Amino acid sequence: MSLAPAGNVGSARPPVNGRAQPSFAMLSGVAPRRFFGWRSLVLATMLPATLHATLGCSGRPKPSADPSPGDASRSEDPVELLEHEPRPSAAFSSPSSEDAGDARRRKHSEHADRCHDDDLDACVALGVDYELGRGSPPDLARATETYDHACKLGAAVACLDLAQLYDRGSGVTKDAGAAAQLYSMACEANEGTACNALGVDFMDGTGVERDDIRAGALFSRACKLDEAEGCTNLGYLRAMGRGVPKDGVLAVELYARGCDEGSAQGCHNLAYRCESGRDVAQSTRRALALYDKACALGYAPSCGNLGGLFERGAGVPRDDDKAVGLYAKACTMGDAMGCSNVGHMYEVGRGVPKDMAKAKVYYRRGCDGGNETACKNLGAL
Repeated sequence: MSLAPAGNVGSARPPVNGRAQPSFAMLSGVAPRRFFGWRSLVLATMLPATLHATLGCSGRPKPSADPSPGDASRSEDPVELLEHEPRPSAAFSSPSSEDAGDARRRKHSEHADRCHDDDLDACVALGVDYELGRGSPPDLARATETYDHACKLGAAVACLDLAQLYDRGSGVTKDAGAAAQLYSMACEANEGTACNALGVDFMDGTGVERDDIRAGALFSRACKLDEAEGCTNLGYLRAMGRGVPKDGVLAVELYARGCDEGSAQGCHNLAYRCESGRDVAQSTRRALALYDKACALGYAPSCGNLGGLFERGAGVPRDDDKAVGLYAKACTMGDAMGCSNVGHMYEVGRGVPKDMAKAKVYYRRGCDGGNETACKNLGAL
């Protein structure tokens, strides 16, 4: 089957007295997803070293250096992970002179009529309507059928959208193999998001046999297709030397490209490099700006790290009030470390009145989220 990218329609798709001190996440993220019918991709030289010579922090890149063995909180290795970003939502415009609901219902009806005539873009849009409840009640079963129909007609983005439903088990039985097949089909049709998702599958060995070389090839392809997360994830492989030669300077350049193209995690990883001076000239000021950008893009660990800079007065005047606010934002976004840090601020009364009851609440949230520091401090109260 020959697949072609659809038009402009996408789919929807975040020691005090011997106690443990608050900790700051350096590089973190979440890795989802999966495959059959692999068509080999040639792993070429990933990207030229001059890609972003003018980006990153300040000055010339520094030689690669390993983290200090005794500085576990600054270790990049255990927490520098990947994140597959969902595809952005389709934009639906409504005439200002009429009710938006009426406009969406008419648009939905139009999509249904045109899809009946096998219009690819209309079928993809109709699937989004059913998935999100735009112009009709949400109906994941019909969304699945519609995406499947559009995928078989050759709409690569519909294959991607259907893959994500199988990946999440939304409206269908969760099926990693089926998701991987669909990602592969969409990737072959140059859907960069699908190439990145399949790369994550190969890197994690989720639903497929782990293969870092194939993951690298897929991330490279995604990056060349202007998929920001592909650039960031390829940077990770370069930083770790997994499936490709280790090259911290090139990792920095790839993080910079990912950040420029909208990858919050690319900004976060680049910020860590700038803050620590790994493979690039150290610049706390640049790190602060990058953490701020990633936080604004919705990456919770960056909000927490930005809070850490304000708490320590690193690159900015010390401001405990701002630190608490940023820790709380990270916590609200689901970052367990952020919750732990809010608990610490309440325990010692920094930026907020001292309140042991609230400290326990936040330590509990952090501990429930898997943060060991929060669990230790909760147990000591």
